Amino acid sequence: MQTIFKHALWLLLLLPLLAGAEVRTPVSVSAQTSKVTLNQHFKYRVVDASVPVDRLAVNEPSRWLSPAELSEHNYAGTKPNIWSSVPLYNRSNRSQTFYVKFSDPFLSSVSVFVLDSSGTPLSQLSNSFSTPLMQRPHLSHEHVLPVTLPANQTVWLVTAVQQWPEQMPTISLWQSTELELRQQQQQTALGVNAGILILLALAAFVSAQLFKSRLLLTFGCVSAAFTLSLLLHSGVWITYFSPYSPDLAAALKTYVSQLLVLTLCWFIWEWGRFRFRLSRFNRIGYVVLAAALGFTISLPWLDDRWQSALLIAQVNGVLIWAAVVVLRSIQKQPISGFRWQTFLLAITVIVAWLLISPRYNPIWEGVSGLLLYSAMTITTMMFLLALERHRLNRLMRRIVGLKKNRKTLRRRLWQLLQRTGEGWFRLNDDGSFKQVNQQMLTILAAHSFDQVKAHWPKGFVIEGKRQLTSVDRLDGRKIWLDVEYFGDNTGRISDVTKCMEAEIHLDFLAHHDAVTGLLNVRELRRLLQSRLDAQKAACVTIIKLSGLEVIADQAGADAKDQAILQLAINLKKKAPKYSRIARVSEHEIALLNTDDEQSVFAQAHRLVQYCKEFRFNSDRRIYQITAHAGIAYSDSSEVSASTLLRQAREALKLAMQQGDYRVHSYSEADQKRLLGEAELEWEQKLKQALREENWTLYVQPIVSAARNADKHCIELLLRLPDSNTDEPIAPQQFLRAALRAGVMGKADRWLVREAVEHFNENPFEATRTWRCHINLSTQSLEDDGFIQFIEAALKNSVIQPNQLVFEVSEPDAFKHFDQTYQLFKNLKELGIGTAIDQFGSSYNSFQLLRQLPLTQIKVNRFWVQNMLIDTIDAELVASCVRLAKAANVEVCAVGVESDEVRIKLTQLGVDYIQGFVCGHPVEWQR
Repeated sequence: MQTIFKHALWLLLLLPLLAGAEVRTPVSVSAQTSKVTLNQHFKYRVVDASVPVDRLAVNEPSRWLSPAELSEHNYAGTKPNIWSSVPLYNRSNRSQTFYVKFSDPFLSSVSVFVLDSSGTPLSQLSNSFSTPLMQRPHLSHEHVLPVTLPANQTVWLVTAVQQWPEQMPTISLWQSTELELRQQQQQTALGVNAGILILLALAAFVSAQLFKSRLLLTFGCVSAAFTLSLLLHSGVWITYFSPYSPDLAAALKTYVSQLLVLTLCWFIWEWGRFRFRLSRFNRIGYVVLAAALGFTISLPWLDDRWQSALLIAQVNGVLIWAAVVVLRSIQKQPISGFRWQTFLLAITVIVAWLLISPRYNPIWEGVSGLLLYSAMTITTMMFLLALERHRLNRLMRRIVGLKKNRKTLRRRLWQLLQRTGEGWFRLNDDGSFKQVNQQMLTILAAHSFDQVKAHWPKGFVIEGKRQLTSVDRLDGRKIWLDVEYFGDNTGRISDVTKCMEAEIHLDFLAHHDAVTGLLNVRELRRLLQSRLDAQKAACVTIIKLSGLEVIADQAGADAKDQAILQLAINLKKKAPKYSRIARVSEHEIALLNTDDEQSVFAQAHRLVQYCKEFRFNSDRRIYQITAHAGIAYSDSSEVSASTLLRQAREALKLAMQQGDYRVHSYSEADQKRLLGEAELEWEQKLKQALREENWTLYVQPIVSAARNADKHCIELLLRLPDSNTDEPIAPQQFLRAALRAGVMGKADRWLVREAVEHFNENPFEATRTWRCHINLSTQSLEDDGFIQFIEAALKNSVIQPNQLVFEVSEPDAFKHFDQTYQLFKNLKELGIGTAIDQFGSSYNSFQLLRQLPLTQIKVNRFWVQNMLIDTIDAELVASCVRLAKAANVEVCAVGVESDEVRIKLTQLGVDYIQGFVCGHPVEWQR
């Protein structure tokens, strides 16, 4: 009994010792082990970072904490080192290499030690977050360190991380092949999630632009913030964007979390405005958003501890604010669609809270992290679909409403169309009429719809959507309709008969004479030109009718029109049927024939004889008409219609000279004869003008091209008054006759004498005139006494010799070179200026410039007018200026009609400018 009592006493004394000497069962691993999560087997010690591994006392279990004790452990001070230890037994016959994986990629530093049973280190390996990706023991954005376990031995695996106890990461032991496969799967899953989030953000932005919705815009910003958070929290950012500087990812992580908070605040505020319009909630949301924006601006100036605390406070505040909005939204409008959106809003805020809150980081580490990222992607996608569904539902309701109102609108539109002035109708699918309005019945002269349907069983057959067509009304009258079909089996018609008749009448008047109904001169010229272009023979006969003015004076204009109408009708009957008859002027009728010249001559003779026999009776008076005919024939395509008509009129003039009722056919000799007669007529007019000094002087200004020189010059132009018109006749029209009659030399002297007398009567004008240009004819070049005449005229004149410039055209100067040279030489000796007009009109221009004593040359107007569009003409003008400057001769450009040409000439160095840009010729009054 005493012995039993002693053993019981010893047992009671050893019980505390046995309780403290807990034996830890080792974790068995082998080559077949793929993954072991070590957190549930670990024992932990939380010590200062300066404690080395050999002072941990792994064999003293009393100093180590269980996982539950670690989560409740409070540590004051800086971030400590958390040591974790577990015994491992490698039951393989050879050593095995495993990889220790830390789930949190943002740990500042990690270490792994292998100790023997007595606690002596066998191997150790460390890694820090700032180490570039290529320099890490294992190529991964996470902390992965290899360890080698000896065969058939139990060793201690000890890890060290610098982290807070409540944020202890998941630590697992992996085989190499399983770890690589796991990382590939993780990279793929993260990439898919990031890609889907990016697409969702883009879809939200596009929808926001399409629907003009700020809610969708804010949701797109939330999706973009979620994408950045996924890349940074998972550590994928390090792999793809900053493999050489991982610290950049750590710095961006805080700012991206703040960005997510800010976008969530904005989204919740817009959601509140979208769901219910309460000013109180809107004001609270505005305050929350303003606070988040202020915290975002102040974030760079805070240290890490304050940044972490600020983020925790904000995300908790956003969670509370979201809960209030969600509850209020459910109470305000308990609709199933909106409840589903509200539920998704709550899930979205909770996911963001789990991502940002550091206390719950272990929840989304490892496999749980992938699940959370996938949940975040799915929630975002469903939320966007819910928002789009709401928009589409509103759109579909609007479409359904429009469809319901379509029949009402069509009925009201048809009632409106019943009161319009146009005919409206509806069609069946086969094109037949389904319904017509009353105005359409009126247009078609129908009494009922059945009559319209029976007369037009297939509707109006037209090409395209709109066409002008002619139809026969039910009363037999033919009308023009403007028919138009629309895409909804409706159409309209309008009666455009009056417009079409007016257009047909206008088209008739455009090609015919209004009095006689014959072709007009424009249509005759077109027909004649088309026949000549086709290289076919054509013959034109013009019949001039005299005596119509007598009828107009005695019986009135209406009687005259009646007379020519009767005559035109009878001539049309007498003429061949294939000939075309036209009224080309008030007193002329033309015929276009295709017969030979002899046959046409006979026809013209018969028509003229009929005119001789024609009598017009008006107011008991009988009038007779006189007729003459001229014929022109051609079978060449080189002759134009205008030329053939001119030849017919020339033949008509000769027929009138031969007597009444005569017919003449054009020949080449006729032209010479007419020219001779015209020149004889000009000679008589010019001699009469010379005797009576019946000339007219015009003056045109010549302006100095240089801005700093104000030299007022003029050119005197000789004109012959025309008794028939108010316009004077230019010398080009009578120059040939004047030279043959020998009056141009006398006209030149009269022009010089008039100029001198004008300046003597107006001395002030003589003082302000720099130069006065006068053109000379060839007769003045051959006049030996012309120099003496000039000397005598200037002897007692107020005008100085250097104020006069005499011009000779280049063709005349070259043809009469000796006389021109002698005259210019004598004029130079008197101090009078000399000039060559039309310089550049022949190939010998530069020869005259070199040999004649010149003061000025006047460049050919055709070069000047085309110099802006023709580079060759521009270069010719520039060459004239350069050569004239080399010869010390002034240059005047003639025919300048625009400011652009004037500016170009000034740049080239021209001295004077003459043309319409300076002034038109005006009559010179004495």
